[in-house]
Amino acid sequence: MTQGYTHIVDSAGLFPPASCGMDEAVRRYADYRAGDDRWMLGRFIVPAGRLSELADEMARHGLRATSSWPLSVVCGADLPGAMEQIAAFAARHRTRAQVESIEARVATVEDVRLAAAILPATLERYLEVPHATDYRTQLEAIQAAGMSAKLRTGGVLPEHFPTTTQVRRFLEDAVAVGVSFKATAGLHHPFGGSHPLTYEPGSARHRMFGFVNILLATALLRSGAPGEEIEALLEDDDPASFGHDDFGWSWRDHRVATADLLAARAEGFRAFGSCSFREPVDELALEGRPA
Repeated sequence: MTQGYTHIVDSAGLFPPASCGMDEAVRRYADYRAGDDRWMLGRFIVPAGRLSELADEMARHGLRATSSWPLSVVCGADLPGAMEQIAAFAARHRTRAQVESIEARVATVEDVRLAAAILPATLERYLEVPHATDYRTQLEAIQAAGMSAKLRTGGVLPEHFPTTTQVRRFLEDAVAVGVSFKATAGLHHPFGGSHPLTYEPGSARHRMFGFVNILLATALLRSGAPGEEIEALLEDDDPASFGHDDFGWSWRDHRVATADLLAARAEGFRAFGSCSFREPVDELALEGRPA
């Protein structure tokens, strides 16, 4: 059953903890695009400052018009400079890749307004907001500007992870405001659980959120589920609590119809960035989910 998870994993192999070189990241993404699990593959994520490097590597691999890739470009603090880099890339390399979305960080509502003035509305624009106890003001500004939000759900250090309450409040406010969003980092696994923070031997472990948990939480919030139940869902690490059939998904006594799950994807949780593509795909299949 693939409904709800199509193109949900944006490939972030260039970023920690994988931190692949450009050659390896390009080779892997090309393999994923040709593989049986490509239905779950989203965009290739690349920093603006590495676009020319990406173009060179794609040329070296002979990837041309028939292999045009969808890109999401991560911008640093210099948004005008990033736009220049994107424009230069687009002018020379349209046959190899298309920039479809832009990702940037904001700290204040004024940052949101500045980003709206600089980032072109022809692209999807995802603004990463800082972890907070109240996301409403910033999300309202993002929604009013016709942009989308981004939530950091983990990292290579424990302090990079938001609390369950912060994730729940972000989801509540995003649903209430009507703003779509993506997540980034720490969502390699379908369901929550304790996992190594890096791929190094002896890595420290930390509890990570599950992308199935977050998608179902988004769908249930849209149907009016109360906050305490959403927190319980976000903290549920037992795959046996979840199920699906031809008509939708379930968590404990709650049901999410396929149509509602698809609406939650289209209007809410759009995608998540993961430095691993195989982990989320393989683990979803191992649990008897879409293969």
